[in-house]
Amino acid sequence: MASNSAFSLFLIFLIITQCLSVLNAATDFDFFYFVQQWPGSYCDTKQSCCYPTTGKPAADFGIHGLWPNNNDGTYPSNCDPNSPYDQSQVSDLISRMQQNWPTLACPSGSGSTFWSHEWEKHGTCAESVFTNQHAYFKKTLDLKNQVDLLSILQGANIHPDGGSYDLVNIRNAIKSAIGYTPWIQCNVDQSGNSQLYQVYICVDGSGSNLIECPIFPEGNVAQALTQDFDFFYFVQQWPASYCDTRRSCCYPTTGKPDEDFSIHGLWPNYENGKWPQNCDMESSLDESEFSDLISTMEKNWPSLACPSSDGLKFWSHEWLKHGTCSALNQHAYFQTALDFKTKSNLLQNLNNAGIKPRNGEHYSVESIKNAIEEGVGHTPFIECNVDSQGNHQLYQVYLCVDSSASNFIDCPIFPHGGKCGSKIEFPPFSSNDDHDEF
Repeated sequence: MASNSAFSLFLIFLIITQCLSVLNAATDFDFFYFVQQWPGSYCDTKQSCCYPTTGKPAADFGIHGLWPNNNDGTYPSNCDPNSPYDQSQVSDLISRMQQNWPTLACPSGSGSTFWSHEWEKHGTCAESVFTNQHAYFKKTLDLKNQVDLLSILQGANIHPDGGSYDLVNIRNAIKSAIGYTPWIQCNVDQSGNSQLYQVYICVDGSGSNLIECPIFPEGNVAQALTQDFDFFYFVQQWPASYCDTRRSCCYPTTGKPDEDFSIHGLWPNYENGKWPQNCDMESSLDESEFSDLISTMEKNWPSLACPSSDGLKFWSHEWLKHGTCSALNQHAYFQTALDFKTKSNLLQNLNNAGIKPRNGEHYSVESIKNAIEEGVGHTPFIECNVDSQGNHQLYQVYLCVDSSASNFIDCPIFPHGGKCGSKIEFPPFSSNDDHDEF
């Protein structure tokens, strides 16, 4: 009797242990990736595709899956081998699944093999959230209704018409509509062109709400890894301080610049203080891509390096070192920087606070920072240099921009170097002699 009791207790303990093991596997994740794919890009590859036995899908994004993931980039899979896909549990959803979650794999199928794979690999790891298969598939279908990607993109005048679109515009259109940043995956067609393939959007661990992605997956994106940086530094410099050093300067071949801050660059950066650079050495500067911006760039982004030049060498350096890491094409990169110069309006903001470029005048760094923050809404970093007499002077102003290149933000980290004294000069540029070099 005692032995039977002991065996019963052992059996109960074994069953409980197995159940807890399945439960733990099912709950061991932090969030979901909700993934949709564009059928034209799936099919337009060397792999090709096969339409489902139910017919060619509509020209719309199709569901790939709802995948539990961890914040460290790992993910659980195949968590419950005792829970095979059971189509009878989702019989009332089949028509919706055929329309919104079609298979394009070869040979042609009805979709059940695809759905079985998604449930067994991913759905079984979310059994603590979705108590049955019906709940998992219904929630995924409902998310597609909530995130109607095709309507969102068409509303932003981005159409599946074979044309080329800026990756940042696609990402911004989706973010504007849903409130969260998507991750865009590209593949390559038979001619070697990058094309929109899949869109990843993140959902909280309860499966209830869209969230900002804790981490983005690794994979193919268009040229530069668009999420392989955290923010931009937008840097402007004061021309008189550049010139009033032992290094001196040379005016551009187009003439002496105005007495105004000029653009130095728009630089992708990481929150740990490092930065990517030279991300695509095959993408050399092509003046034809931004020919309509040249006159504006000559005015707002002049080169002061010696010997005198028209600016192309400077812009080429900025594009190759920084722009190729930005996920923007050349026109968008330069246009974005020009737009941020207009938005920041540094000289006017300083003038409004009574801070003007004058010989012999000294200003506190805090007053300069406060004047810019008052105008822009975010705290700048002020970099100083030293003139030939050893005086600290206002040299460069760093403002931070979000990784989508849309808005100014508070800087996650400030750069090192270029420290200022308590009082600094703001030297005039207009009173300098009009020589090519001084």
